[in-house]
Amino acid sequence: MSLSGNGPLVAVLQEALAQDNNKRNRVKMGDARRKAKAAIQNIHHFRDDSLKNSEAPVENVVIFDEAQRAWDLSATRRFMESKRQQSSWDQSEPEFLISVMDRHPKWCVIIALIGGGQEINRGEAGLQGWVDALEKSFNDWKIFYSAELRQPEYAGSIDNLSFLTHSSQARSLKTYTYLHR
Repeated sequence: MSLSGNGPLVAVLQEALAQDNNKRNRVKMGDARRKAKAAIQNIHHFRDDSLKNSEAPVENVVIFDEAQRAWDLSATRRFMESKRQQSSWDQSEPEFLISVMDRHPKWCVIIALIGGGQEINRGEAGLQGWVDALEKSFNDWKIFYSAELRQPEYAGSIDNLSFLTHSSQARSLKTYTYLHR
């Protein structure tokens, strides 16, 4: 399943998948759209479903689009307390999203797509938010990351990314990043 906070992108991708499935497999459009909505979901729906249900999600593999846009602790706390009535919230968005997938007893995979050369806005955790969450709370996860992430275009001036290069749970790969437990 792919997750994105970009609502219009989610809608376009869902419709494209549904139309393709309809044409290729002669599936009714209603059925094709339901299947597409399961494959590509708005991250906010995934989050809200995970607040209501403490079980592992049905998906063992998720792809977070624009993962550097996930909220830091302060922004997540403000939102969760004011909009979702979650008092005393103590997790950044990356930490919460990893914790949801960590509910799987055997295995799961998170693929975090990180865009380079972008300003990190106020309230966004950036790449460092994912690194901090892993270092703080998820020591049993294996981390595979692109060597590109060490470049300033992705990491900026962050020195704490040394966790990736010095951690026994992290391995550099040539072209992609994903988290696996």
